[in-house]
Amino acid sequence: MLLKESQIKQLIKIGSISIEPFDVEFQLHGSYINLRLSDRFYRYPEDLRPEVQILDPENPYFNILERDYISDKGIVLEPGRFYIFETLEYISIPENISIFLQPKLRLSRLGINLLNSGWIGYGYEGNLTLCVHNVNAYPVRIFKDMSIVHIFLSKSEL
Repeated sequence: MLLKESQIKQLIKIGSISIEPFDVEFQLHGSYINLRLSDRFYRYPEDLRPEVQILDPENPYFNILERDYISDKGIVLEPGRFYIFETLEYISIPENISIFLQPKLRLSRLGINLLNSGWIGYGYEGNLTLCVHNVNAYPVRIFKDMSIVHIFLSKSEL
């Protein structure tokens, strides 16, 4: 069952759901919550080749990711590049609630593809990790604190 605005407000009020920082008036809209970009992001270095010919999940490769920060002027997502972002909000939900993550339509229209949209398991806690790919032929600028995804909360009937 998808939670409605009144149910979400009640669960936040009693402490079952925690979202920090959170502005109810700005972020909660009907049955969804807007989440924003933090200033942290990761990317694979442009000069990765020729050291690494292939990324292999059987071998540790996350240590080659570059960590960087989004300035007040934003970050330009280059065409064809892959980025890993974190949401500004830290979320904690109980074991009977799951999250559905959906990209903002205005960013999708610019060619920003959220690769890991979909369901996030029950009882999640932490900042959400967003795997982003610019599929547009043009660079796209994004900014810290901008809304990037919607989340919907679903309560288990069990």
